[in-house]
Amino acid sequence: MQSKSNYFFISFFLSITILLSGCAVGVLGGPTSYADRRTTESQITDEKLEWQTVLKTQDIEGEFRANFVSYNQVVLITGQAPNQEIIDKIVNTVSNMESVKKAENYMIVGPENTIRGIANDTAITSNVISRVFANENEDHSLSVIHLKVFTEESVVYLMGILNQQEADSAIAVARSSRGVKKVIPLFDINNSFKSNNEDKNKKY
Repeated sequence: MQSKSNYFFISFFLSITILLSGCAVGVLGGPTSYADRRTTESQITDEKLEWQTVLKTQDIEGEFRANFVSYNQVVLITGQAPNQEIIDKIVNTVSNMESVKKAENYMIVGPENTIRGIANDTAITSNVISRVFANENEDHSLSVIHLKVFTEESVVYLMGILNQQEADSAIAVARSSRGVKKVIPLFDINNSFKSNNEDKNKKY
């Protein structure tokens, strides 16, 4: 059985790969953080929380695999554990952390995801991001900058601050992507934001 630390490093490596492949334009171009609908403080806090959650839960006894994705200080928890008691301890630890607004728990009781499964999940995430990016170029209804995608056991989780049109577009793209079993939207819906196509068509 793989230890949680080994799985963490495998997941981390694959996450870095998808980050570089899916978000290289924003990282290298520089303006991504300014275009992000989160405040700069919230963006920094999210980055810290994704490391702090790992560190805070490493002392929990038992073999388990847990992933933590933070967006606007809402932490998505996925993974597998041999019993519900371990899951409850993880969720309680994360929920009580400073700066965490809410913990969205999707951990399950069952065997840990395999290396092949993790690689497949990474490929699905990459595909969804690529298709959102292509869709952005075609109809400008959704920007990949405003969306966070994570996949666990072929279930795609979508996070972001979007208006309803953007949310519907993201869900449609994810659901129609190859290998996706289920899509779980965890959006913060805010219709005060204009879609890219609305901004493009606006006359000044």
